[in-house]
Amino acid sequence: MPILLLALLPVLPKLSHESVRADEIQWQMKANALQAVFNLILAPLQEIAEDGAVMDCADGKMPLCFPILSAWIADHVEHTILHRIASNSCPKCEVPATELGQDPQNTYEPRDYAHYARKTREYKQTQATHIADYFHQVGVKIDRNISSGLY
Repeated sequence: MPILLLALLPVLPKLSHESVRADEIQWQMKANALQAVFNLILAPLQEIAEDGAVMDCADGKMPLCFPILSAWIADHVEHTILHRIASNSCPKCEVPATELGQDPQNTYEPRDYAHYARKTREYKQTQATHIADYFHQVGVKIDRNISSGLY
């Protein structure tokens, strides 16, 4: 299976250490810049993610294909920014922040980012407080995550 480098991501320089508020603004600027770059890169996939696209195959046939993003290399901080999860959350499962590093025998629901994307759309239409409470409980920020356009 071929691997294709899509882009090198921008890294904005640190502007200042003036205040906590300045750091928050800087962090939000970085997150917005990354989101804009990913929206641009993933736009072609978003268009065909639901309906598929006919593509040439090595055997000469032309099947209906659904291209997917299958790998991602990122550290924890990048995952929290791209997936819009709290910094004290696990990007793989819904373990509560208070239980991180506790008993490894416990199992937790895996994160379902497609479900979060649907819930975000529902929240934006209804502003229902129970949805906001749900997002707070699972450590997800109500917003588009990096892959929400692919669901």
